Amino acid sequence: MPVEAPSESALTERRARRPGRPRRDETNGAELRSALLDAATELAVERGFDKVGLREIADRAGASPAMISYYFGDRDGLYIAMFTRVFDRVTEQVLELLDPDRETEASVENLVRVHVTAISRNAWVPQLIAREVLARDTPLRKHFDEKAGGPIEMMIAWIEREKERGLLRADLDAELTAMSIAGLSVFPYLFGPILKRNAHLGFDEEFRDRLIAHNQKLIAHGIRARTENRT
Repeated sequence: MPVEAPSESALTERRARRPGRPRRDETNGAELRSALLDAATELAVERGFDKVGLREIADRAGASPAMISYYFGDRDGLYIAMFTRVFDRVTEQVLELLDPDRETEASVENLVRVHVTAISRNAWVPQLIAREVLARDTPLRKHFDEKAGGPIEMMIAWIEREKERGLLRADLDAELTAMSIAGLSVFPYLFGPILKRNAHLGFDEEFRDRLIAHNQKLIAHGIRARTENRT
C-alpha cells in the first residue's frame, strides 16, 4: 500500500518548527511551565534541588525532559525561574501589605506573618541561597542580588514612615530593623537540619505558627514606640 506523501503545508510547518520546540499537543503553555516549576519545588523541598534529576522533575510534572530545555534552557535556567517565582510572590505580598494607599494599614504582626509564611512554603530557599549564592559564584548570584533587595527596601521605607508618624521608636535603624525582621524569619529554616537534630523541631504548620507568634511578640515589643507597646 503506497504511503501518502506529506502535504506542502505540513512540510512548511516542520521546517518552521525550531529544534526542541514542543508540538501543540505536548504542552498547554503556561500551565505546563507552572507544573514543571511546581514539581521542581516539591522535589527540592523533599530532598534538596541538587539531588534531583531533570528527568525526575519532568516525570512528576507529566512532561518530557525536553520541555525543561524548551522552557528554561538548562538546570541554571530552572534554578533562576524557581527563585524568580518565589521572590516575585514575596515582593508582591510585601508591596501589597506596605502600600500606603491601602485601606487597612500595615502592622508589624502582618509583616512578620508574610515573611514567615513565604519562607515556610519554600523552606528549600534559604539553604539553596547559602549553598549556591553566598558560598560560591554561580549564575544565580547576580540574579539574586537584583531580586533580593526589593522587599527589604520596601520594609525600610515603611519603617521610616512609621517612625515619622510616631508609631515606631525614633531611635530605630530602619535598615537593620528590616534585616532583623527578615533574618528572624529565615534563620530557623536556614539552620533547619541542625535545629531539628538538636532540638527535635519539626518544620510543619505548627512550627510555622509558633514562629510567627514568637516573632510577632518579640519584634513588635522591641520596635514599637513606648506609647504603642502593649503589655
